[in-house]
Amino acid sequence: MDGDRRYYEFSDFRLDVVARELLGPDRARVPLTSKALDVLIYLIEQRGRVVFKNELLAAVWSGRIVEENNLTQAISLVRRAFGTGVGDHSYIVTIPGRGYRFVARVGEEGSAVATGESLQPREPKTLAVLPFRFLSAVPHDELFELGLAETLITRLSHSRELRVSALASSQRLGRDVRDPIAAGRQLGAAYVVDGSAQRFADNVRVNVRLLSMAEGATMYADTFDVGADDVFTLQDRIAAAVLGALALQPIVVARHGCSPCDGDDPAAYRAWLRGHHLLQRPNEANLREALSAFRRTIDLDTACTRAYASMALAYRGLVHLDNEPDEMFGLAKAAVAQALRIDPDSAEALAMQGRNRQLYDWDWTGAEASLKRAIELNPSLMEARLGCAHLLVTLGRFEEGLEQAHAARALDPLSPWCNSILAGLLTAARQPEAAAKQVERALDLQPDFWIALHVRGGLALERGDTQAALDDFQRATASSQRASQMLAFLATACAQAGDRVQVQAILDELEARRARGYVSATSIAAVAVALDDTGRALDELERAEREHDIRMVFLKVDARWNPLRALPRFRALAQRMGLVGERGYSRL
Repeated sequence: MDGDRRYYEFSDFRLDVVARELLGPDRARVPLTSKALDVLIYLIEQRGRVVFKNELLAAVWSGRIVEENNLTQAISLVRRAFGTGVGDHSYIVTIPGRGYRFVARVGEEGSAVATGESLQPREPKTLAVLPFRFLSAVPHDELFELGLAETLITRLSHSRELRVSALASSQRLGRDVRDPIAAGRQLGAAYVVDGSAQRFADNVRVNVRLLSMAEGATMYADTFDVGADDVFTLQDRIAAAVLGALALQPIVVARHGCSPCDGDDPAAYRAWLRGHHLLQRPNEANLREALSAFRRTIDLDTACTRAYASMALAYRGLVHLDNEPDEMFGLAKAAVAQALRIDPDSAEALAMQGRNRQLYDWDWTGAEASLKRAIELNPSLMEARLGCAHLLVTLGRFEEGLEQAHAARALDPLSPWCNSILAGLLTAARQPEAAAKQVERALDLQPDFWIALHVRGGLALERGDTQAALDDFQRATASSQRASQMLAFLATACAQAGDRVQVQAILDELEARRARGYVSATSIAAVAVALDDTGRALDELERAEREHDIRMVFLKVDARWNPLRALPRFRALAQRMGLVGERGYSRL
C-alpha cells in the first residue's frame, strides 16, 4: 500500500523501511527480529483496517507452513520493543478471534524526503447510524426508532477518532432501508451501524451490525436483551463494542456531562427527542411546540443541558421568522447560561453561546472562541461547524469558513438546510459555479425549501437573469410564509425588472406589519435601497443596529448595501460593528 515510503513516525518512534530498523525516542536502534519487523511494517502499511491473522501469516511467512504461535510471538516482541505489555493497546490492538490493528497516529515520509518532517495524521473515520427498525407487531413508534439511533450517535460523537453523521441525514433515507451498504455510501460514511429492535412483554431485544463500506461486509454483530426502561442506556455498551471493533480508544465522559435525559429517564429523553425532531422542520408552530417539549424535559430532568441548549436554538429560529430579537435572544442567553452552569463543557451549549455572541452581541472574537471550543469538545457537532463557517465567511475569512462549511455538510450530507447554507457561503466567497451545483443538491432534497430558492434566486440576480430570480424569490416568499427577508429580496428583483409599483407594494406591506409588531429593519432598508431612497435605507440600518437585527452580521458581504458603502454614515456603522469593508460579495 505504501511501498514508496521510507519513514513512518509514531509517538517518539521512527521506522526506517529502507534500512529496516526501528529507532526509539533517543533515536537509538531498537532491536527486533526480522519477522517481528516485517509484522510491524505490514500492520502500519495496512493501518486503515483490521488485518486478519491468516493474512499476516501469508504476508510475512509467505510459502512456509507455520503455527499461529509464531505470529503471537512476533506481536509480543513488537509490543516489548515499544515498552508496552501484552494488554496494552497504545500501538497494536488485538481484535479477538480476528486479528490485529495498528492504532497509533502515523506520519509518513516519501523516499525523496530527508528533512524529518512528517505529514499530518490520518483523517478520523466517518460513521453513520441508521434509524433502528422496530420489528414488533405493534404500532410504529418513530421516536423509539430515532431514539436508539440518536443516543448511539451522541455516545460515539465523544470519540475524537470518529466523525459521526447527523441523524437528520440518515432519517431522510426512510425507515425501510433495504441496502445499508448503499445507504452508507450515500451518506459518505466509511462505516454504518444498522440495527433493529423487538419488544417481548417488558423487555426489548436489540440487534446491531457494524458494516464496512470498503469491504461490503459485517465487521461486528451482536444481540442485546434489556428491560424496556433501560433500552436507551444500552447504547453505552453498543458504542463500546463499535469502538472496539474499529480498534479505537474507549470514550471517557465526565460525570457532569451525563444527564437522565441522555437516556436514563425514558420519559425525559422522549420529551427532548420530540422537541429535537420538531427543530428539523423549523416553522413558527413547530418551533413553539419544540419549546414546550423542552420545558417538559426540564420538568422531568432539571439537569438536562441538551434541553436548555435546544431551547436556545428554537428561540434563535423564531428570530429568523420575524420575532423580536431582544426578547428571543434574552431567553436564548438565559437558557445557555443555565446549561453552562450545569456543564461548562457542554458542546451544544457552547455552540449556542457562540451563535448568540455572533448574531446578537456582535462579539466576533468571543463567538469564534465559543464555537471552536464546541468543535474541540465534539468534532461531530454539525451546528457548531456550520455556525463557525457562517461567522468566518461574514467576516471575510472565506477559506477558513468554507473549510468548516464543507465539514458541516459532510456530517449532515442529506440536510437541505446544510446544503443551502453551504451554497450561500460559496456565493459570498465568489464561487458561483460551485454555489450553483450545491444549491441544486439542496433543491433535489427538498424542491420548495425557501432558503435554497433564496440562494438560487440571488445567483440568478447576480448574473442578470431577472426573470429566474423573480420566479425563485416568489416561490421562496410563499414557502417561507412571506418572511420579511424574502419579501425584501423579491423587492430587489422587482426593482431590477423595473417594477417600482410592486416594490412600493412590498414596502407598504412591511410597514403595515411593523405597525402590528416586529419587522426586521434590514428588510425595510433593502426595499428602500431598491427604491433609491438612500436616506431611508441608512435610517433603517441604524435602527437595525439598535434592535440587534440578526441580518446585520452580513453587512460586510451583502451586495445589496453596495450603493451605500461609500457614504460616511454607512462607513461609521460598519466601523462601530467591526465590519469595515469596501464592497459586498453576494446577495446573501
